[in-house]
Amino acid sequence: MKLLRALMARPRGPSVEWGGSAGGFALAVALRFALEGSLPPGYPFLTFFPLIFLVGFFLSTRAAVVTALFSGLVAWVFFVAPGGLRTPSGPDLVAMAFYGFIVATELLLIHLTRLALRKLDQERAASAKMAEQNRLMFHELQHRVSNNLQVISSILRMEERKMRDPEGRRALQSAAARLSVIASVQRQLHDPARQVTEIGALMQATLPEIVAASNLQDRVRLVFDPGMLPVPADQASPVALIAVEMVSNALEHGLPAGGRITITLSTRLAGDQAEVEIRDDGRGLPEGFDATQSQSLGLRLAQQFSAQLNGTLDFSACAGGGTRVVLRFPLDRSA
Repeated sequence: MKLLRALMARPRGPSVEWGGSAGGFALAVALRFALEGSLPPGYPFLTFFPLIFLVGFFLSTRAAVVTALFSGLVAWVFFVAPGGLRTPSGPDLVAMAFYGFIVATELLLIHLTRLALRKLDQERAASAKMAEQNRLMFHELQHRVSNNLQVISSILRMEERKMRDPEGRRALQSAAARLSVIASVQRQLHDPARQVTEIGALMQATLPEIVAASNLQDRVRLVFDPGMLPVPADQASPVALIAVEMVSNALEHGLPAGGRITITLSTRLAGDQAEVEIRDDGRGLPEGFDATQSQSLGLRLAQQFSAQLNGTLDFSACAGGGTRVVLRFPLDRSA
């Protein structure tokens, strides 16, 4: 299609248009005279039909019309009714009518093709303009949403600093952290053409903010072991929120009093099954822990997000102490 558009729809200068037509016409006339002794009677237009098609296809419809008129005149005077002296017979008129019909048909088809290509170019330009407008609007929307979420998160953190009740402070801190990760995902997905998000890279950009918001940078070490895990946009937010909840839970319950903790995040992909692992070397799970019976809002949210992904969220104790949480879910390939 690109080649056809380049050959037919590209405008030609007057010198190319008329110079090419004249040169082709002269060549066609000379070739027809050269073949006169070699052809049986009844082929007066043999070299003119391809000439008219080529002029119409490569140059312009108007140049092809002029070429067709001159070709018909030359064919009539020299090959149909030589010298134009005798009265044209019925077969002569039939031959000219046949010539006119064939030429008119091919010129009409060429002209319609050229019009269709021009209309297609106009529609493509309009579509490209609309797509660019949609891209800019989408980008602006994502940017505004992300900024608004960050503003709300900042307000919550300000309220957290004024809060005296420890439970209230933790609740505001968790809410601010959740909004921060949603805002980070929004920034990652600002491009409408971007259909997947690399979870490992997203977490490397987001989790340090969670630790910083808790003022625990000196006591928390984050380790990332990211394998390639491109997640569709619809799944990126719940996966990221689950990871944030698990890290926040490790900071709240796993960090030893006065001690330090290392939190490791790993991502893997095995076929259509995605796996995100959050492991720490903290205090470990309490005796008789059951995530499904927990009253923690963060854990309940994580369980709900896992169900939304049609996945599982498994908690286990690490051999050397600490907690291991593994999120497994089927990767959506339809996005």
